[in-house]
Amino acid sequence: MSDPAYIIRNYRLEDFDKLVQLWVEVEKLRQACSCTSLQDLVEGLGLPNHFPEKNLFVAEIGGNIVGYLDVMPELNIRRVVLSCLLHPEHRRKGFAKRLIERAVHRARELKVKIAHVNIPQESAMDNRLFSEMGFRFVRHFLELRMDLSEDHLLKINQIASTCRRLRRGEEDKLVQIQNRSFANTWGYSPNIIEEIIYRTSLPNCSPEDIILACDADKPIGYCWTKINFGDKKAISRGKGRIYMLGVDPDHRGKGVGKQVLLASLSHLKSKGIRIVELTVDSENKTACFLYRSLGFEVHTSSLWYEKVLN
Repeated sequence: MSDPAYIIRNYRLEDFDKLVQLWVEVEKLRQACSCTSLQDLVEGLGLPNHFPEKNLFVAEIGGNIVGYLDVMPELNIRRVVLSCLLHPEHRRKGFAKRLIERAVHRARELKVKIAHVNIPQESAMDNRLFSEMGFRFVRHFLELRMDLSEDHLLKINQIASTCRRLRRGEEDKLVQIQNRSFANTWGYSPNIIEEIIYRTSLPNCSPEDIILACDADKPIGYCWTKINFGDKKAISRGKGRIYMLGVDPDHRGKGVGKQVLLASLSHLKSKGIRIVELTVDSENKTACFLYRSLGFEVHTSSLWYEKVLN
């Protein structure tokens, strides 16, 4: 039975600090309650066409936010992506189902066909919860990790010299190569230039963190690298991420992916990054083989669930 003291309501701008505090508290407890990082949460709130005041729902008790569920619209492919975080000490109180019900209602208001949610594989409670709410398992993603302090990259300097960094004003080129690379890929929502400009203008991001492989200055592959939230904190921990890697379909099978990935690992290493992480669809055998061939190993994994909306 749900506790009536828990209030489910729309997000307000003044809730921002409380959302961050919730994430920090859950992280301290080392609970696998979400696949969304603090960096993803903060960046997502400002994305063009998101409108968190309409699409983000929080669970509150005694003035404290103890859970949230974000509804990220991707209207061009008629789906929403849900991301949630629940404080472990407030689980089994019934409000999680109420959050999901609100999110599904909002998805129907947006007239989308599908709702997706990504859940840590080890979080049996969340997997059971979403199954009970009509979601079904559809995809298995792997979280890979690599230690750059180990000698995996013998040819890194030679290969890195054949690539270059994205320049400010070339955001349209990134949109084109990204959308060509991921066309017809499961779960991919085509980007727009406003999203690229927004993400590359964030305090912890820069066009120079996006590495291009080119043919006569035409991008034929790219790798978007990121340093985890809070540059100084991330560098002190030595952690970074391969955010996206793509190759133009007309140039696949020529080693472009390996070339741009090695250049990107060199870029991260030059910034003091020691541990590099990435997420890959387990069904993308080509990408999995590439990453493993360079020394990436499975660290953890997550499950995607889907609800078809009538």
